[in-house]
Amino acid sequence: MDSTGHPQYLQNLLPNLPEELATTVRALCSQPNTGSFLEEFLRFVVGAEPTPTASESLRKEWQSKQTIARGNILSLLGPSHSQPDGRKRGLNDQETGGDSSKRQRLSPGPEAAPDTPVFTLHSVSTTSPVRKKADITIGKTTITFKHATSGNLEATIPLSSIRRAFLLPTRGKSKAHWTIVLLSTDTVDTSKSTSANAQDSPQIIFGLDATTTAPLNTTTYTLDGAGEAKKASTPKGQPSLPSIRAFLSHLPKSVKFHEPSTDVFKSACNGIGSNASTTGIPGVEAYRAAKQGNLWFMKEGILWGENKPCEFWSVEDLINSVEGVRISPGSGRVFSLTLTRKVESDASKKSSAEEGDEEAEEGPEGVETELSMIDSRERDVVADWVRKHQNLFGRKAGDAPATAEEVKQQKAKMPQYTGPVTIHQLALESDSEDEDFEGSSSDDGSGSSGSDDSESDEEGSDDEEDAEGTDEEGGGGGNEDEDDDEIVELDPKHHPLLRPGAIPKMSKAAMDMAVGIVEDELMGGDSGPEEDELDDD
Repeated sequence: MDSTGHPQYLQNLLPNLPEELATTVRALCSQPNTGSFLEEFLRFVVGAEPTPTASESLRKEWQSKQTIARGNILSLLGPSHSQPDGRKRGLNDQETGGDSSKRQRLSPGPEAAPDTPVFTLHSVSTTSPVRKKADITIGKTTITFKHATSGNLEATIPLSSIRRAFLLPTRGKSKAHWTIVLLSTDTVDTSKSTSANAQDSPQIIFGLDATTTAPLNTTTYTLDGAGEAKKASTPKGQPSLPSIRAFLSHLPKSVKFHEPSTDVFKSACNGIGSNASTTGIPGVEAYRAAKQGNLWFMKEGILWGENKPCEFWSVEDLINSVEGVRISPGSGRVFSLTLTRKVESDASKKSSAEEGDEEAEEGPEGVETELSMIDSRERDVVADWVRKHQNLFGRKAGDAPATAEEVKQQKAKMPQYTGPVTIHQLALESDSEDEDFEGSSSDDGSGSSGSDDSESDEEGSDDEEDAEGTDEEGGGGGNEDEDDDEIVELDPKHHPLLRPGAIPKMSKAAMDMAVGIVEDELMGGDSGPEEDELDDD
């Protein structure tokens, strides 16, 4: 209230309250002394001074009680609403200041209740969600990343969001190396920014040398957290794989584990550097747009990694046996691979249900992803993997694999590549189209009378009789003329030159003749003048 006794805080608050609260407050203020009480109460909560008309007993307890009450209220709101010393946050504080361009932390905040730890892998080089050395701890509900030196919490990811785990032998390292990839979703939304994808679909990527260059420490905790933690250390020069498998073993049973094997796929190129897989590399190097990475082939599908963002195409998500994985035609030093993911939106389902079986036969929509710049030496091994697994493309778990007849039908629906269009093909197409524009003798706009039509019909019948007589005398020569006029379309199956990439072959004699003609033209031919055989002299 001001010096005249009118309330100030309550009057300023009422117009900004939700309608339901404002109606209730106005109803209370209609009762005697309720408005004064609400004004005092509001001042007490926000930290203001009491009204000038407040009683002396109220003024004596105001300061001490107000400090305690406001401290309790702020503690319920959490540290983000107050300063570290408990003071009220200033009005000039900006949460998004000059550091707005920095990577956002994935942790829910320091006010979240700490999770019970289960297993910790110490001092590991991580790529995602943070790029630094960190202690990675698997808890009952979360996976946390803490700075290896300071112990500060860097990121927290819910354990329930993890869907797949991959153990990959890293390519291109000077020393043998393992990369571990944990995915929360198979797909990546390319329309979103990298930071948005990191928040919505977090990915965990970290790596370890196959042979330790320093002691590798791990900690195993008891399930109830009451017992002593069991610490273990792998000495320098020992394999790190047992510690990695121990870490992965503490993931929930719902997480699907994948490990590429050379029994399924083996690269034809050794690559550079060393590799943790002693039997070969179960993947190929490729580019996705301008980003370099690797394609890892497994019986369950294909993984693009291990640079973020990673993406996985399971065999059941590939659209069908023919279009699921396509290898670019032609030859050269590199080739491309196109993966088509099956996407069946709600709109497509509704339209297919309304339009009937014809739309249903077309199948679901697909999203294509091109992986390019693959070494041509990998073409045969990639084609072999596709041949062995294409009957599983687009099939859900438990469904029977596609039969050879189904694959043949899907190939028939695909547009066939017949090479570049030639002038001869254009002429054939134009001839067939011109037939649609030929007018018949019965058209109104032909310009001929009925008598002319009858005469032409009579002449036509006479011609037919003459033709029949000629056929009888000549032994069917007219049929041969009709066969000559018909255009027979050649089947590429029986004519190799019509197949994609076919090149006509020339005999050695023809090549020698062509070379001789060119040499004669360049060298001037015979030195003597040519004789004119038709000269009378």
